[in-house]
Amino acid sequence: ELLNIIFFPILLVLFLNNHYLFGLEKYLTNKKIELFDIYILNLFIILNIILILSIFDILLINIIYSVLIFFIISNFSNWNIKIIKINLKRFSKYIFFIIIFYILSALIVSNPDLDWDGKFHWYKRALSFYQDMGYENLKNLPKYEYPHFGSLLWAIFWKANSLGYEYFGRLFYLFIYLLSIHSIIELVQNQKIKIYLFIAFAIICFDINHFLGNQDILLFSLIIFIARYTYLILLKKKANLYYIFKFILINNIIFWVKYESFVYVLIFYFVILISVYLSRQNKSLIILLSGLAFSLIFKAVFQYMYKINIDPSFQFSGNYSFIELFNFQNFITKNFFIFKYYIFSLFKNPILFLSYLALLMMFLNKNKLIKENVIIFLLFTLSTFFIFYIIQKDFQWHVINGIDRYMFQYSGFSLVFIIDYLNKNLKSNES
Repeated sequence: ELLNIIFFPILLVLFLNNHYLFGLEKYLTNKKIELFDIYILNLFIILNIILILSIFDILLINIIYSVLIFFIISNFSNWNIKIIKINLKRFSKYIFFIIIFYILSALIVSNPDLDWDGKFHWYKRALSFYQDMGYENLKNLPKYEYPHFGSLLWAIFWKANSLGYEYFGRLFYLFIYLLSIHSIIELVQNQKIKIYLFIAFAIICFDINHFLGNQDILLFSLIIFIARYTYLILLKKKANLYYIFKFILINNIIFWVKYESFVYVLIFYFVILISVYLSRQNKSLIILLSGLAFSLIFKAVFQYMYKINIDPSFQFSGNYSFIELFNFQNFITKNFFIFKYYIFSLFKNPILFLSYLALLMMFLNKNKLIKENVIIFLLFTLSTFFIFYIIQKDFQWHVINGIDRYMFQYSGFSLVFIIDYLNKNLKSNES
C-alpha cells in the first residue's frame, strides 16, 4: 500500500511529461512553450479522450487500456536519449510537488471515511462505474441528473491501482489540486518566491473535508487552470491560439463535473468572446465559438441518449412557481439572507479573503487591473445570489449548507488577483 502511494504521483508526473503531442505547439504558436503548459495540454487531451469514450459506455478497464495505448503511441515513438535526459531534468523540478503530495495524501488516507454527499451520492456513482454496471445503472441511484465525469475519474484510479483501494481515486483529485496550484504560481514573475508560494497556497487551500468524496475540490482545481489561461489570454490583449485551445479543452471538462458547472462555463466564454470580438481577433473568435458549440452539442447528445431530465423543478424537487421569482418583498428578503451568509462564508474562505485584500491594495496603489478578470469574478459573485435565489423549497437550508461550497468552487479563480498584485508590486520593488 505504501509503495503504491509512493509511486502514484511519480508515475502521474512521468505520464504527463509527454513529448509534444502531434506538434500542436508548432502549429498554434512559434514561441517557446512553458513546461507546465505541456503538462496541462497532455492532461486535458487525455481527460477529453476519457470523456468521449465514456459516452459509449465502454468497460472501465478498456478506457484505461485506451489511455495507455495513446500514451505509448504519442510518447515512445518520438523518444530518444536527448529527450530522456530532458525529461529527467524536468522531473527533478517537481521534488517539492511530490513531497507535498505525500504529506497531504497521508491525511487523506488516514481519514478514509466519506462525508454525507460523498457517501450517498458520489461514491455510489463511482462504485457503479468501478463495477462496470454502465451509465444506465445510474438511473437507479439518487440525483441521476448529476454530471458523471468526476465519479468516472474516481472509479478509473480506483480500478487502475493494483490494490483496488477506492481512495486512489480521491488521491487523483489531490494530484489535480496540487497541479492547478502549481500552474497558477508559475505565473509569478519573481522566481525566488515561487516554491514558498506553492507550499503556502497548497496548505492554505487544503481542507481534508474537500477530499471526502465531494466534487467541489475537482471543480475548484479546474477553475484555477482556466484562471491561468484567462490571465494569459487577456494579459497582452492578444489571444494566443495555444492558450485558447487549452481554454476550450478545460471548459469542456468543467461542463461534466457538477450541475452548476454550466454557469461557470458560460461566464468564461461570455467574457472571453466579448474581449476577443472587441479586439477584432476573428480567427480566435471562430475557434472559441466552435469550441463552445461542440461542448453544447456533445452535452445535448449525451443528455438525449440517456434521457436525462434537466428541468429545474426536477433539480430542486417539488412544484416550481416562476411568478414567485418576481415578488419584490421575496426578492429583498431572500437576497438579504444570501448576502448575510455570503459575508460569513467570505471570512471562512482564506483565498477569497486574500483576493479581496489584493484587489483593495491594487486599487489603493492605483495598479492597472485586467478588467475582464474583474468582470468574471463579479459575475461569479452575482451567480451566487442568482442560483440560491431561484431555489424555492428549503431555501434557507440550501443557503446555510451550500453557499460555502459554491463559493469555494469559484474561489480558485480569484487567485489571479493575488498573482497580479505580486507581479505588479514585487516587480516594481525589485527595480
